[in-house]
Order: sequence, then structure tokens, then C-alpha cells
Amino acid sequence: VLKGLDNLNDEVLLIATTNLFNHFDKALVRRFDSVIDFNRYSHEDLVDISEIILKHYLSKFKNVGSNMRLFRKIISPGDLKNIIRTSLAFSNPNDEFDYLRRVYRSFYKEDIKDLKHLQSQGFTVREIEILTGISKSQVQRELKE
Repeated sequence: VLKGLDNLNDEVLLIATTNLFNHFDKALVRRFDSVIDFNRYSHEDLVDISEIILKHYLSKFKNVGSNMRLFRKIISPGDLKNIIRTSLAFSNPNDEFDYLRRVYRSFYKEDIKDLKHLQSQGFTVREIEILTGISKSQVQRELKE
């Protein structure tokens, strides 16, 4: 690997990623012009990045609504680009907020059925309505019980 890197043409751009950086030999690391540690970004930085990615993809889809406040409540670090893209690509074109339910399920690995659990996670009645498809009045009634 070291010899291969040393013999690369100067016009070749090599981009490498790893989650095992600490296990690399220093001689290997020296052969790269730049090393970027993405772990230095805060959760808020990652949420900001995910919002930019979502806005980009939302502009390419018709029949989807934008609700950044709810999106920010759902999102957490992960493979943001793929989660956002697949949530939009496979969402129901007749349901403008189906992608948000898909994003929620991707992150929380749970179905959106328990209204009290959603409320305990900080979602408003309107946001619960969007996530579950249950009318606001019915959500309010069920949360009062």
C-alpha cells in the first residue's frame, strides 16, 4: 500500500475514509496531504449539515412539505445523506410528510404508534399529527386519557 501511494501520479486525487484511523501506521498517514477528523463536529453541526442536505433534496421532490423544526427534533447523527435521500425517494407521493415518518423510524428504530411516547420526546400535538397521520383533535383526546 505504501509503495502504491508513493507511485501515484500527481494528477490523481485519492480520497480515503476509515473509522479505524487510530490503528494506522504513521508512515501511511504521512502520505496523505490532508486528514480531516469528522468526530470534531458537534451534534448541532451535524444537524445543520443534515438540514442543508434535506433542503437540497426537498427542492427536487414535488408533493413534500418542509417542516425544519420537526426535522431538527427527529434528526441525530448518522448516515444523514442516505437516510434523507431514501426517506424522500420511497415516501408516498400523496402524503407530503411521509418522508418525516420514514426519517423518524430510521433514527429511532420504532414505529410511530405511542402518542404519549412522542409527547415525552418533546413533539407538539401538531407534530404528532404530522408523524402519525392522526387528526390533532384525536391526538389531544388520546393524550388526555
